[in-house]
Amino acid sequence: MRTGNGFGGGPGAAAAQLARAVEIATILSASGFGWLVQALGLRACVSPRCRLVCAFRPGTQCPHHLAADVPLPERLRLTLERLGPTFVKAGQMLALRPDYVPLEYAEALRGLHAHAAPFPAAEAAAIVEAELGAPPGVLYAEFDREPFAAASLAQVHRARLFDGRQVAVKVQRPGIRVQVERDLALLATLARRFERHQPGSIAFRPSEAVAELAQYTRRELDFRHEARTAQRLRQMFAGDDRIVIPAVISDRSSERVLTTEFLAGLPPAPAADLRRAGIDPAAALRVGAAAMLRQVFQFGLFHADPHPGNVLFLPGDRIGFVDFGMFGRLDPTERRRIAFLFWALVDGDYEAVGDQLLRMSEFLPGADPAGFRAALADTVEDWFGVSAADFSIARLLLAELALGARHGIVFPRGLMLLARALVNLEATAMIVDPQLNLAELTRPLLPELRQILRPSPQALQQHWHRHRFEYLDLLAELPTLLPEAIARLREQPTRPPPPAAHPTARRWLPLAGAFAAGASLAALARKRRRG
Repeated sequence: MRTGNGFGGGPGAAAAQLARAVEIATILSASGFGWLVQALGLRACVSPRCRLVCAFRPGTQCPHHLAADVPLPERLRLTLERLGPTFVKAGQMLALRPDYVPLEYAEALRGLHAHAAPFPAAEAAAIVEAELGAPPGVLYAEFDREPFAAASLAQVHRARLFDGRQVAVKVQRPGIRVQVERDLALLATLARRFERHQPGSIAFRPSEAVAELAQYTRRELDFRHEARTAQRLRQMFAGDDRIVIPAVISDRSSERVLTTEFLAGLPPAPAADLRRAGIDPAAALRVGAAAMLRQVFQFGLFHADPHPGNVLFLPGDRIGFVDFGMFGRLDPTERRRIAFLFWALVDGDYEAVGDQLLRMSEFLPGADPAGFRAALADTVEDWFGVSAADFSIARLLLAELALGARHGIVFPRGLMLLARALVNLEATAMIVDPQLNLAELTRPLLPELRQILRPSPQALQQHWHRHRFEYLDLLAELPTLLPEAIARLREQPTRPPPPAAHPTARRWLPLAGAFAAGASLAALARKRRRG
């Protein structure tokens, strides 16, 4: 393959990308994804030796071979793990984007939690010294050489500060940024090639998916983002001693090293085990669910990956959250609309669910909202046919989001992250109580949700202050706009609308029309009461 095919950036970069392309094509082909290799135009990159071994001696010498009886979704998960950290992150992103992949694949990819073999302690110590200016022996009173957790981007060591505090030190893998950037560049090239070779794939937005992966993977590689998120959430929960967010040790943290308070808690476990540890499982689950509710709908900043490895049960029926590499943000409008959606889901009002989903979505050319509503009704009917123990509003939400892609409807990334968070929250809760589902867990919290949605006097005052000039402008224009709006409402639909008097009128006409319609209805009601 020539570098003119897209693998550019200088001789060294081109050679590295070409070697990586050969590795990727070989692993995909040996894993049963030869059709994808063909679609990418990489057939010539497959190692001839591996191709022959897989054809004539499957599984004997080729280390990449996967048995044909492994289900495709599971095979995809295993293949991504073999392709390395960038592809693990890609799989994690696809797990929360059922509009990019079929739902059964998204479900399988949720199992990608990026477990990896640890790297040598000497390399971890060298990174700590390079980032913080001194070796671990100077920065920490104790520093465990063996990590207690290892993932695709980093590993975590237990340590102790000189003031006695126990801490967790997250150290980025050596060379991981170079490896990730190489793979991201290659993926961008492959996405463009795929779109050229398979024009129908554009509907699934491969290049956009790679751009989104690059954005959040680069953010996750900079531990300063995670530190700021943890600090903000810790401040937001400062008045609630039921929720524990580990403190960030700022002078022991940097772009590639993150030192936080060590939380000594229990991972999610069956209810009987928690009771033996002195924890009331039902109370702790309520605390965890309420914490997620506040993060999403009150703060607009939430832990997007509360899988069992990132949640701890602490004495006093408290809940601790760790690892803030993946988080979601929602602006006030998104918060309000997603709150309405969540409320409708818990209440089982699925017509309202469809309304809210369409309100917060974008339509691609040729979108079919009516078809989406019909498919949504069928999906809901199917879900209500399952047993109560198997019913899951989190997975129902994922199924609904997957329907959107089939009908040309695109939902905001924040909603996708929330769906992932709800599925993981439910999975965590079901470790404690396998019969529990998210609707049962969160229904008692609806009064709190309604309280959050009710604007406070302070919020109304802030809103008035921020938009006071627009309101005053509207008030000044109403005497001119109302007669014009009423005249337009009385016009026949076939007549072309007259030009607006001026730009301000065009801007405020919809709202003025609403006022006019309301005034007309009020007058009619008064007339009927007199009669």
